[in-house]
Amino acid sequence: MSQRPPAWLIAITAAMAAVLLAMAVGETSLRGQYLIDQGEYLSLFGLGFILVAGLYLHRQGRLLVSMPLVFPWLFYPIITQGDQIIDNLSINAMRWVVHVLLAVIFAMPVAIVVLAWRYTIARDATRRRTAIVIATLLGLEMILATMFLGTLMIITLAVMIALVLAYGFRRSAASHSDAAPRRRRANQLARVALVGGVALSAALYLGFKNRPGAYQGSPSFYMDPSQPAAGFDLEVVRVPSGPVLAPANVDDVRAALSTYADSLTTLLEGYYILDRNYNYHFHNELFLRSTPLLANYRSAGLALVSAASLRRAEADRRAGAARASLAPDAPLRALLEDVGGYVAFNFERAATLERISGEFERTPAGLQHATHIYEGEGKYLGVELSRLLEKHRAVLEAGSVAPVVSDFAAKSRAIHERYVNRIVGF
Repeated sequence: MSQRPPAWLIAITAAMAAVLLAMAVGETSLRGQYLIDQGEYLSLFGLGFILVAGLYLHRQGRLLVSMPLVFPWLFYPIITQGDQIIDNLSINAMRWVVHVLLAVIFAMPVAIVVLAWRYTIARDATRRRTAIVIATLLGLEMILATMFLGTLMIITLAVMIALVLAYGFRRSAASHSDAAPRRRRANQLARVALVGGVALSAALYLGFKNRPGAYQGSPSFYMDPSQPAAGFDLEVVRVPSGPVLAPANVDDVRAALSTYADSLTTLLEGYYILDRNYNYHFHNELFLRSTPLLANYRSAGLALVSAASLRRAEADRRAGAARASLAPDAPLRALLEDVGGYVAFNFERAATLERISGEFERTPAGLQHATHIYEGEGKYLGVELSRLLEKHRAVLEAGSVAPVVSDFAAKSRAIHERYVNRIVGF
């Protein structure tokens, strides 16, 4: 009977480990990060897969040699909860936790490559030669650490290389004659490790995912499942069922809607500056790297928020004149009132965000929450605006008012597109 891992398990695990490594070193689109964000539940299916596969391999006597391929599947659910694990820790504790997780993520593809090499090309490779190969691959990964992470990850990889070489070059222990019984005991222990590891991994995943408290410790309701009703209420304004007619005061209605969209666009630009620079600032602290930041980025972002508020005041003035020319039951008036209410809601939030982000940025660890606030609000701004457009689709698609609403609709869709593929809280 073969005493090597099956090729199908090597191939599947290698693909999974490579994807996790790619996601760990760089921010990508929603599509790229699906496996550890919205699709994180797939990690539980991964646990089920490796449990069944492991028990099958145990019956064949191949589980022990396949254990290096088991650990990535056990670790995957824990990776998905990385942000929750470091939530509310000090910056030094965050550094320890993150680099332990990254050490495992970086080790997984190396272990799989070496395993495949040992059982295909170099079946008789010595421990010393294997250690040299592992150290070489870890050394190559320093390129990724330099490009995407920072000094602490380079140090982490250097420590890993030193440990591998120390193990590979240590004096071998004397061989024993009872190799077969020891192998049987090791196979039994491998089964215990498999079942226990699956149970522990699932428990950690469910425990961190469902622990009480706001997600990420953030006041952004978009990221806090305990605040499902804290957003803008789209049910307040009723959409009339009457015909969509062109207004008598075309210029004021068009200007009010367009300026409201301009105010939200400028507000989002301010949020984007704060979101990205808080993010870079936090990761500079976490990884000890030096990504350039916009000079005085907080002041620059808040200046745009203030400029957006002035545009909103101008839009409110134009909207007041526009409403006077619209019948109370006009569908266009309902759109104007809904937009005005949504804009007011966002500027009320902006004042709250300014105050709370100022409190968070007092500590390096708090920078994580500051970026998640503005990231979450930027995402929500576009998502809810898209829902508002859908609610008033009949007006926005009516040919009779196309000259009035087309500019507003185009600008609103651009706002939604800005964050549509952004992962929130990753």
